[in-house]
Amino acid sequence: MDMSNRSHKRLTKTLIDQAAPGETVWDAEIRGFGVRITPSGVRSFILQYRTLKGEQGKLVLGRYPTMPVDEARRIAREHRVSIDKGGNPSRERQQIRAAPTLADYATIYCDVYGVQKPLRANTIKEARRVLRLYALPKCGRRKIADLVASDVRAMISNAREGSGNAQANRLLAVLSRMFNLAIEDDVRTTNPCKAVKKGAEGQRSEHLTPDHVRKLLAACDAHDDRGGANAVKLLLFTGARLREVLHAEWSQFDLEKGYWIKPSSHTKQKREHRLALAPESVAILREMRFERNGPYLFPGRSEVAPRHDLKRPWAALLKAAGIGHYRLHDLRRTTASFMISTQSDMATVGKALGHTQAQTTARYASLFTSVQRDGTERAVAAMLAA
Repeated sequence: MDMSNRSHKRLTKTLIDQAAPGETVWDAEIRGFGVRITPSGVRSFILQYRTLKGEQGKLVLGRYPTMPVDEARRIAREHRVSIDKGGNPSRERQQIRAAPTLADYATIYCDVYGVQKPLRANTIKEARRVLRLYALPKCGRRKIADLVASDVRAMISNAREGSGNAQANRLLAVLSRMFNLAIEDDVRTTNPCKAVKKGAEGQRSEHLTPDHVRKLLAACDAHDDRGGANAVKLLLFTGARLREVLHAEWSQFDLEKGYWIKPSSHTKQKREHRLALAPESVAILREMRFERNGPYLFPGRSEVAPRHDLKRPWAALLKAAGIGHYRLHDLRRTTASFMISTQSDMATVGKALGHTQAQTTARYASLFTSVQRDGTERAVAAMLAA
C-alpha cells in the first residue's frame, strides 16, 4: 500500500487546495485517509486499509469540495473503527449493493411465487398494477430489509387516496406476502405489514330489480350480438362468474341431465363445481349448440381461444334496456337475490354460486329451506315472469 506521499500534517482545506494534479495527500491523524488529485484536478477523499485478515482495500468516500473535509474525516474515522474491529467496508458495500430491493421482490412475487403457487392471472395482473401505481414509485429502489411500518403506511396511504380502501387492502396483502418471502429467504426477520391495519371496505350489494331484469332480458332478445346476449343471460340464470362463462367449453355440459361441471381450473376456489341448470339455461345452450364452432361456448375472433370480455354488448344492453349503470358482477348478486326471494336456503344459494364459506353467502341475506335445482328453477321462472 503506497503512502510515500504521506503528509505529516492534518488534512485541511488549505492543504487540499494547494495539492498538485496527480498527487495523493495523506492525513497524519487517520491512517489510510487522504485526498487523491487526478491529472485533470478532480479531488476525491479516499481511505486505504488492510483488515485484520490481511485483506487490502480502497474506498472512495466522496468528492471535494462537495463533501467537506470534516464530513469526510467523520466517515473515514467510522470506517477505521470498523476495520480495527475486523470489518471490511468494501465487502460490506458490495453486500449492500447486492441486497434485494422492494422492486426485486415485486418481480419475485409476480414472476416466481405467483407462477409456482399458482395464482390466478387476474390476481397477478392486479398485484402488478397496485405495486406499479402505489408502491414502486415511492419505495421500489429501497432495500426491502430497510423498510419499516411507516414506509408501508405511506404506500398504503397512496393507494387509499388513489383508489380507495379496497385497493389499499389489496396492496397491503401483496406487500405482506412479499415481506414473508423475504423472511423465508433470510433477508428480513420481521414483517412490517403486521403493524398496519386494513381499512374498512363497503360491501357492494347492488342487484337488478325485477323490473330491470325484465327490461334487460327484453334487450337481450333484441340484441344483434347473439353470443354476447346469450352470455349475459347465462350469467343471470346461473349466477356464474364472468370468467367461468366466457371460458366454458362444451365438454363441461351434460344437457341431457341438465348439469354444468365447472373444472377446478376455471373456478375461483380451485374446486370442481357441479351446477344444476334451469330448463331455460338448457334451452339457450341447446339453441347455441346448433351453431357450435370449436370447443368454446363463446369463441373469440380466432375461434381457438375464448371471448375476451363482454364490455361492448353489456354497455349496449344497458343502454337499450334504459336501466342505468350496473356491473356484470351485479348479475351474480341478482341471481342470489331472486333465489332468496323465492325462499331458497343458504346452502342452496351457496351451492349454486360456488361458495365454499357460509359467511360469503350470508352477505346477500337471510335464507330459507329448499333444494338447489328448485331454487334456480324458481329464480329463473320469477325473472321471466317479472
